[in-house]
Amino acid sequence: MAGGQFIYGKTNYFYQSFYENLLKESIRDDIEILAWIPCDTIPAVTDYIQTHFSLFQTTNLTICLMTSKFQIQAVIRQFLSILGIDSSQILDIYQLYLHKLPIKQYQQIIRSCTAPLDGMIFGISHGQAGILEDLLPGNALNFCSSSQDIYFNTKILSALAEESYNAICHTKYIIFDMFDYTYFNFDTILTNECQNYLTANGFFCENRHDYHHSQSVDDINHCLTEIFALRSDTSAFQRFLTLFPQIHCPDVQEYQNEYRKLMRPDTTLHQDAIAAYLSPSTPVFSSIQRHVYEPTIQFQIANFAEFLHLVYCINPNIKVIGVLLPKYYVVEETEQTVNQLWKPYFENIVSSFQEKYANFTFCDLKNLTDISHNPDFYQDLTHLNFEGARHLTNYIVSAISEHS
Repeated sequence: MAGGQFIYGKTNYFYQSFYENLLKESIRDDIEILAWIPCDTIPAVTDYIQTHFSLFQTTNLTICLMTSKFQIQAVIRQFLSILGIDSSQILDIYQLYLHKLPIKQYQQIIRSCTAPLDGMIFGISHGQAGILEDLLPGNALNFCSSSQDIYFNTKILSALAEESYNAICHTKYIIFDMFDYTYFNFDTILTNECQNYLTANGFFCENRHDYHHSQSVDDINHCLTEIFALRSDTSAFQRFLTLFPQIHCPDVQEYQNEYRKLMRPDTTLHQDAIAAYLSPSTPVFSSIQRHVYEPTIQFQIANFAEFLHLVYCINPNIKVIGVLLPKYYVVEETEQTVNQLWKPYFENIVSSFQEKYANFTFCDLKNLTDISHNPDFYQDLTHLNFEGARHLTNYIVSAISEHS
């Protein structure tokens, strides 16, 4: 460092494609850049590093990472370590970019709220991408997140009741995206998406039955602590601003607008993706479709009971509508085999909750063929794009009207 300024040698940038223009338009013009490297998928990252390893063997090198995906970052760091690059040479600029925001995603969302809520959406990535809160009646917010199980949805509602009661106590309806017929068989902590979810949502890992990750809970939480602490690291932030002096870091409202665009792209399902899915070599069914995890099922049944009880305590007049959203029809048709078991199992559980809680109802929207047969409504095989979400949300509005 000289004259109070950080001196950089050569630099490489791994970036999520969504942020490409932001980075390239805000970087200082006297930085020596060796490579801009898209890192939207793990194969793309590994292929690039293996075929361009000489770019990472120069002296006085700084590596910047701009990706929200923990697993992709972990793979990059592992490869760089093998190439002899020290962790001090790596700068996680994604966390620094978000330094104005709370660590917990639900707090980011609720702090963008400017008036008491009429509606809330909970669930998983299908509802995150496929239900447009701005088209729902009144003032609504979407608390769905990728790989968010029933336990974490309940944890978020509980936190909202404690921290933001006045914002949610007059809520009239809750939409709960219940993912699929296997939802009660799903535990975020036990999946490969665990660390992605925890990093994105600001939670720490917890002990579970049948815990089998390669890292211990303590090791994962140590890593998460370091990631979360980076947002308040003034030294790291100065390094970030030295590289990107023109960058605008979002506040909570700006980030919500940005996040919606990230989650709901205007891309459409490509025929190559459909062909790859139908290939005989493609593993079709997930572990939660192939195996019954009875402890998880009982755990999530208890969590859903707690969710509905908590809703009743907040306001007994809130209507809770559980929904299942349609995947692209080739997936729905393929999964009919396993759903012969899971559908009646799921429906029996849901029916028992409908009998116990008068404010809970359920709508299975998987049979909406006008949506599921239209590839222009999907960003991939299981998630709607913005146009598909617009059409799907119209059905949700009708369900709210019908059950109000």
